[in-house]
Amino acid sequence: MKTFSALLVILSVFNAVLSQENNVCPTFEDYYTLKNNSNCWYDAGAEYNVPDTIKLLGYPVVEYKVRTPDGYILTVFRIPNENPGNPKTKHPVYLQHGLVATCANFVGLGKNSLAIVLADAGYDVWLGNYRGNAYSQEHENLTVFDEAFWDHSMDEVALLDLPSIFQTILKHTSYDNKIIFIGHSLGTSVSLMYAAEYPEEARNTLHMLVLLCPAYTLTNMISPYRLAAPYGDFILDTVRKLKMERLVSQAQELRRLVVPMCMESPPMMQFCMQLYNLFYGAKTDLGPESIPVYFNQLPGGTSIKILNHAADLVLGNFRKYDYKHLNYKYYGKRSPPIYDIKKVHVPVYLMVSGQDWATPEADALNLWRNLPTESRHGFRKIDMDTFNHIDFVFGRHAREIIYDPLVKVLDKSII
Repeated sequence: MKTFSALLVILSVFNAVLSQENNVCPTFEDYYTLKNNSNCWYDAGAEYNVPDTIKLLGYPVVEYKVRTPDGYILTVFRIPNENPGNPKTKHPVYLQHGLVATCANFVGLGKNSLAIVLADAGYDVWLGNYRGNAYSQEHENLTVFDEAFWDHSMDEVALLDLPSIFQTILKHTSYDNKIIFIGHSLGTSVSLMYAAEYPEEARNTLHMLVLLCPAYTLTNMISPYRLAAPYGDFILDTVRKLKMERLVSQAQELRRLVVPMCMESPPMMQFCMQLYNLFYGAKTDLGPESIPVYFNQLPGGTSIKILNHAADLVLGNFRKYDYKHLNYKYYGKRSPPIYDIKKVHVPVYLMVSGQDWATPEADALNLWRNLPTESRHGFRKIDMDTFNHIDFVFGRHAREIIYDPLVKVLDKSII
């Protein structure tokens, strides 16, 4: 019966692909003759959402709705492993996206995506979406049109969203096994905040923290984002005064502004990616064939308050949200409490790139030095000259450089 079902899935995928026109090409020149160009092909990731992309790749997917203590309803996707005899399934792997992104980042490379590589390796894969992104715009009492919906920082993601998601994962797997956490960029920040704030809970819940492009304090950032960091409060106040918080936060609105322009022509595609790479790192492994997939997924939306909180990392702070003159109201003191990573008692494995302008190697080394000695599980630097921040999820060689070696690290950790 299972074999017959699998055949049906394969046939449906085959028919779906055959019925679609080319939508990606290996060079910018090829895009001029996209439809009739034999060098181009069809990529489901350039058109479909996450669950449909996973299905079209031939894998099962289960959707969960996770409710947080403050009423947000988060969407989490699971690629279940149906082999109960495989010991790897006892360690579910949770993937957490970064800033202004969604879990789609982990399926954007098709069969070579991190989520799929982990599923093929036998792991029970869970894909998270924190509040406010394109897949988590529900609330028990609020809508995206309410200003209160967007009134959240990284604190709520780390201290409310993650625990709620982890409880859901353990409820549907096994309580006597722990979760392997893999985060990219800001996804690493919230995991460290969680583990620092709830050290015992984290120790009992997480098997390991794998941090791709770790974002702790970011005083060595090269990205132009550092120039805006000191003006975060001014930008936030201006946006709120103009009642534009939803317009600069919600994924749909952001895409209306960005995607049509960047997908207008091959030169505009190239220009937009060059512009983006000023933030990620000038030398990239991302190929032209990934650009339609990229803009089908990003920007994924997030609150401007999270952006402001992230700016505080650039200023050298790893702490709770700074409410300025209202800190006494929220914390009972002048400055926000810090997230003390000396309290992180979960094994931490870091992967960094020398070409990353957003989360530079120097800042990752600072994180490494400040972690408790017993929590330092491993540190790996990518020396490839053309591999920047976004290449960890979209790079042509991400599988061979990042994912396959990472699977070996995970396999060894659970033996």
